[in-house]
Amino acid sequence: MKILRKTSMNEFEKEMLRGEIINLKKLDHPNILKMFESYECEKRYYIVTDVCGGGELFEEITSKKQFSEYDAAILMKALLQCIHYCHSNQVMHRDLKPENILLEENKDYNQIKIIDFGSSADFSNQEVHNLQVGTSYYIAPEVIKKKYNYKCDIWSCGVIAFILLSGRPPFNDSSDKLIMEKIEKGKYSFKNPVWQNISETAKDFVSYLLTYEASARPDAAQALEHAWIKQVK
Repeated sequence: MKILRKTSMNEFEKEMLRGEIINLKKLDHPNILKMFESYECEKRYYIVTDVCGGGELFEEITSKKQFSEYDAAILMKALLQCIHYCHSNQVMHRDLKPENILLEENKDYNQIKIIDFGSSADFSNQEVHNLQVGTSYYIAPEVIKKKYNYKCDIWSCGVIAFILLSGRPPFNDSSDKLIMEKIEKGKYSFKNPVWQNISETAKDFVSYLLTYEASARPDAAQALEHAWIKQVK
């Protein structure tokens, strides 16, 4: 049970929590942390969810340093299937990152659980959003420009795939401001020696998700049809 004191939250945070509860109640997918019930009293919010004993994906990346292509593809397939479900229900997450992906105790990468829908938002396919939310390393360039749609989640998936395969982010610097300046330019490379033993198909998949123009970027269903993902049975 997650317990939140109202006195430690401002009105914006309370509104984000209410949105998270609404979206979690309408989403039911094996790769989304299940919310069983929520309660509210005068002083606190109570949220009852699944338990995941395998920790955060971030911790797994820190431990492994670099995923095999097959393990990375298994995880990315599960992530994209979940995002496809969310987008089909007109919900975008807007803060996809390894810290918001949990593992089961058995560390089976197709059993990941996406958490923290506090930044999520409902959308229509033609709707443009302008609230800049997300985490610097994973944020899409169009979110920085405050003119974006649900495909911002696909960009974040591309960043996660890059990190799984190489152990490092595609856009990195000493501050959030400098990181976001690099993201706005959209320039990244596979020149680091760590990429020498990674297949061209895997690199193509990462580049596919990190398509700079959102209009040309694939949606989740299209990304699932990529050859690198199709290898996973």
